[in-house]
Amino acid sequence: MNVKNLLLICVLTLGMLCTNQAFAAEVDAQAPAVAQDGHTVSGKVVDSYSGEAIIGAYVTEAGNANNVVTTDVNGEFRITLSSRKGSIEVSYVGYKTSTLDVTGVSDLEVKLESDNQVEEVVVVGAGVQRKVSITGAITSIEGDQLRTSSSSLTTALAGKLAGVIQMNNSGAPGSTSEFYIRGIGTFGGRATPLILLDDVEISSGDLNRIPPETIESFTILKDASATAIYGVRGANGVMIVTTKKGKTNTRAKVGVTIENSFVQPMRMPDFVDGATWMELYNEAQTARGASVGRYSQEMIDLTRSHQYPLVYPDVDWQDVMFRNMNVNQRANINITGGGNRVSYYMSLQFNHDTGIVDAPKDYVYNNTIQNYDYIFQNNISYQLSPSTTIDLHMNAQIYQRNGVSESVDDLFDYVIRTNPVMFPPTFPAQSEDDRHVRYGNAILTDTRTRTNPYAAMMDDHKSTKENTLNTTLKINQKFDFITKGLELTAMVNWKNWATNSFTQALKPYYYRILEGSWNINNPDVYELERIGETGNDYVTESWATPNGDNTFYFDARLNYNRTFGKHSVGGLLMLMMRSYQPANALPQRNQGLSGRFTYDFDQRYWFEFNFGYNGTERLPKGERFEFFPAVSLGWVPSNEKFWEPVKNVIDYMKLRGSYGLVGSDGFGGNHFLYFDTVTIQGGGAYTTGPAVGQQWSFNSHAISGYAVDGATWERVKKLNLGIDLSLFRQLNITAEYYKDKRDRIMLQRASWPFILGYWDAVPWGQVGEAESHGFELSVSWDKRITKDLNLSLRGNFTYTQNKYVFLDEPAYESVWQIKTGKPLDGYRTEGYIADGLFTSQEEIDNSPEQLLGTTVRPGDIKYRDVNGDGLVDQNDQAVISPYGNLPRIQYGLGFNLQWKNWDLGVFFNGSAKRTIIAGNIQIFGTDDRNVLQFIADDAWRQDNPDPNAKYPRLGLTSADNANNMVTSTYWMRNGNFIRFKTLEIGYSFKFGRVYINGDNLAVWSPFKLWDPDLQTGATNYPNNRIINLGLTIGF
Repeated sequence: MNVKNLLLICVLTLGMLCTNQAFAAEVDAQAPAVAQDGHTVSGKVVDSYSGEAIIGAYVTEAGNANNVVTTDVNGEFRITLSSRKGSIEVSYVGYKTSTLDVTGVSDLEVKLESDNQVEEVVVVGAGVQRKVSITGAITSIEGDQLRTSSSSLTTALAGKLAGVIQMNNSGAPGSTSEFYIRGIGTFGGRATPLILLDDVEISSGDLNRIPPETIESFTILKDASATAIYGVRGANGVMIVTTKKGKTNTRAKVGVTIENSFVQPMRMPDFVDGATWMELYNEAQTARGASVGRYSQEMIDLTRSHQYPLVYPDVDWQDVMFRNMNVNQRANINITGGGNRVSYYMSLQFNHDTGIVDAPKDYVYNNTIQNYDYIFQNNISYQLSPSTTIDLHMNAQIYQRNGVSESVDDLFDYVIRTNPVMFPPTFPAQSEDDRHVRYGNAILTDTRTRTNPYAAMMDDHKSTKENTLNTTLKINQKFDFITKGLELTAMVNWKNWATNSFTQALKPYYYRILEGSWNINNPDVYELERIGETGNDYVTESWATPNGDNTFYFDARLNYNRTFGKHSVGGLLMLMMRSYQPANALPQRNQGLSGRFTYDFDQRYWFEFNFGYNGTERLPKGERFEFFPAVSLGWVPSNEKFWEPVKNVIDYMKLRGSYGLVGSDGFGGNHFLYFDTVTIQGGGAYTTGPAVGQQWSFNSHAISGYAVDGATWERVKKLNLGIDLSLFRQLNITAEYYKDKRDRIMLQRASWPFILGYWDAVPWGQVGEAESHGFELSVSWDKRITKDLNLSLRGNFTYTQNKYVFLDEPAYESVWQIKTGKPLDGYRTEGYIADGLFTSQEEIDNSPEQLLGTTVRPGDIKYRDVNGDGLVDQNDQAVISPYGNLPRIQYGLGFNLQWKNWDLGVFFNGSAKRTIIAGNIQIFGTDDRNVLQFIADDAWRQDNPDPNAKYPRLGLTSADNANNMVTSTYWMRNGNFIRFKTLEIGYSFKFGRVYINGDNLAVWSPFKLWDPDLQTGATNYPNNRIINLGLTIGF
């Protein structure tokens, strides 16, 4: 950690501590002087959700069980403690006991939280509700359950929450996983969910960097009833992240977490050595008609001997470029507490992530990956009066990435493009005065050189900085003086994101050994010749144009909750306005009015109505606003009298259902759909003039996009049915079935012929339709086995399926080209049906002619003539798998065991109904690419013509391999897997906890070539196995 980073942490930490002292002073200033030999405390005990007084609650002096009082009919109490410094314990049946430090406090309000799981308060759209009263599809977990060894929060989502489909495309430091709620349900635009941090929209990148210590709860809203309150923004589901808050009248608590992680790449692809590569190259050459190969046996033997690495190199590029392990650090400090009027929670986190890029540190610049994150969360609440509260939330993220300019995935691509025998990474310095590194290389064409992966890693350095500041001011005003349960909340938010970067580059010098200058009899004597463009002996610098955006958001909510005997009613009316300002573009605005009405009779019957009346500037006047309603019902038969005989077995059961309409404006096309887009001088050119030498050229204007006639909202009709069960007061089960129907999906009119004259300005229209359905299951079991032994089990299962109902398509000749009625892209696989490998020329002569770019030979892939016309061409493709690279099933299973001070946590997650295409791995070719080891192990050979080989006949060029590289069942692999995601062992002591955990410990799958979670694992940064040592201290 450098001095600048250390100073920044010290300054912010000092500021947090100073703020804490200021709050403590504020508490002491408010406390009246009391006698030193006693301390009287008065207060009121209320339900944390409803605010209603709790009658008969016990208030006990901590450490003195004989000093106890109970609350009166108004929930009020008065107790005299034996000392000015002390604590009280407040308890009541059905509620969690609350311990409060009342040092210097004389009057307070105590809010007790329900101890019954179905009575727990759950965050919902624009508010909270008791879990028992929820009739929509909502899943919620605590932030502690999302703890992970990785600094990327999104990697922890898979299998933890029913309904969330998560995919990991790269293990690179700071990479963000993709995730969808109930899969992908549209093909016309945005399919990702709305993510909210304390009611404010954030990006998945922002979410990725939030510390788990800061998160109070993580809630998923899935059906129309739950998401309607967010209108257009909630069409694809909503993720709500709620951060922790302080509690009034509590002593300041400081928590510190320090972690050190050891990160190791998993399932790195294996490549052949140099001699094997040369033998395979010769075989590929002769397999396609050449009489002799490029490499003699002597050259192969000299390469295998490793005696002359500069002339006959055998380079393991993975070993040159990457390390086997790297080390990351994370530190978090948080402070929480409160006085009579003020409560606060503050958190500061520092992440230092490195990668496996193995660049030397003593070069002109250090190109090892060095990522630094500083995340600051500040939540302050101040009670101006008994009815008025002001909340200030601030989330600041400072991110800095230093290292190689190329993406790390590009470096892996360079490795597969560069063979081990072409050139060494570098040549030795020719004298002590050498001013530059002499990188090895070879001529590709004319003066164009090949790619030296090591030089590509070293030739430039990039530093990128990102800053995000998210500030929210919220005012809550209770109007109990008008009518009990009425309150108004107004919120204003400013969010600003900015980034800038600069690059340093040192153009490399490339060399090769001069032909004829080396002799095996005098191997230490040779000459180098420089090839390609001349390098630089100086560093150049360049700066990217700064980029950024900002968002302004405002909403006002009028909320009402009241209970009258057996009847409970609630209402919410919310006005929302949002303006998003991207860089160098017009602001994008939307607004809306939404509401919710709830009714509960005797905690047996529930009715809820939600609506959104949303507007967007993307649509023309008269179409910008639309009404989107949703209704849901719930019934708890376990609260009926006839349920008493089975109450000891099924202690809780709720049936619920919802149906509603949700809109979306996240579709393709121009931002303002009602305007034509004209490109000035973007059309055809013409030349005119009186004579040669007196000519003028002109470009006409062009229409690059037409206005959409009748543009309106994309709509989703959502149906959800659910059941919640509790058995034996231990086992909790939730099951959901859903069905979504989308229409008015915006797409380009593929059925309109080009003869209409629109050229590349293909018109858009809202004619697409799609459908999706699925089911979800969540199971949890909690059991206190003995006094010191507790066990909890958790399991989640999600299944999703979708299809095109209508897609504007041309009149295709082949059935396989028609998408209507089939799963959406990514959920199916199309290609050719392979019938093994050709075994002889006779079989080739007696089979349909294959017109896929190669003159086929024995050992090439044989395809089925689907349409029976005697030819194999593009018309013979079919849906070869009903599954694609996106999983239809995702699940998770884990348990937590606590024994005395020890705890053990285990979690597995997996994906199923998924297909991986392992082909399209081009070997050799124009670049003389590298070869994966599995190809050498099990390829069809002329001297071993195995008809069941896993790789077909070798070839050098793209033309040689064209027949074999098309997508087909030959390359189709089962992409299902189950992953040993986390294992954690911890020990708690008086002031904290020490633990060791592992992430991504193992994966079991029929697919063995690389991590099945990565689609193209041969050219991607691999997933990582992480072993993490941590210490948490609280005081």
